[in-house]
Amino acid sequence: MTETDYMVERRLAGLDADLHARYRNCVVVSQQMLLRYEGIFPDFTDHTALHALEVVDYCNALIAEQIDRLSADELYVLLMSAMFHDVGLGVSGRDFEEFLPLVCPGEALPNTVEKRQKVVRANHQEFSGCYLRKYWEVFDIPNERYARAIIQTCRGHRKADLWDPAGYPCPLEVLPERAVCLPYLAALLRLADELDIAFDRNFSFLYDPEHMVHAKDRFEFKKHRSIRRVELLAERVVVTAVADDPEIRVGIEETVEKLRKTLLYCRAVTAARTDFVIHQSKVELDLTTV
Repeated sequence: MTETDYMVERRLAGLDADLHARYRNCVVVSQQMLLRYEGIFPDFTDHTALHALEVVDYCNALIAEQIDRLSADELYVLLMSAMFHDVGLGVSGRDFEEFLPLVCPGEALPNTVEKRQKVVRANHQEFSGCYLRKYWEVFDIPNERYARAIIQTCRGHRKADLWDPAGYPCPLEVLPERAVCLPYLAALLRLADELDIAFDRNFSFLYDPEHMVHAKDRFEFKKHRSIRRVELLAERVVVTAVADDPEIRVGIEETVEKLRKTLLYCRAVTAARTDFVIHQSKVELDLTTV
């Protein structure tokens, strides 16, 4: 079986030291930006660098033996996208005002913190794209074409239409005679992001669910705490959960159904538009009571 721990980064370091150094130099910056979301969403499920690293780990497992087929450019775009796909959650007030007309044309500037939270939460992938579009040179991204690939992959982690050949062309040239397979990279990121639902995403000592202001946040915390493990096996994904509360059980089933739909969508896009394969074809839920 392919050893997947740190596989994408190790492979990039071996193929292209310059791209690997550019990625490593961005990690600290992305970590600081991701921490900003906590000031806007203090009780939201974890979207810090810990989540980004979990997403990379799931990408490693999904790629597995196909790693040799990915170019250094594709590995770099994937790693950068994993680190930056949620930075829109921490968008500053000044950037929020600048990006809002691009993300939600015609929408008035929210006049309360809660309304701003709702807009950011619903469209954070687009705010992430705007943030990277504005600051890509600061992050030493090699050129605007690489930046476009990273932006589109970030945007693709939710809602975006990965079937769209204009938004997600394959191949997308980043340098003369060097291209990336954008639909596969975006499908990987979307599925990996959806897989990160187990309890270790929310460290219990950082949260007190009983003091969370919003019922939705309390519910999401308890639901994720009940999901004990997500395993990627050869041909299926197995989600193990333990819950007595009937409402939490229903929430877990809905989450797993959403994961199932995401898996089928990403498999279909990958199979039809690329030469890569997502081997897992179904999601199984092992849900028990204590």
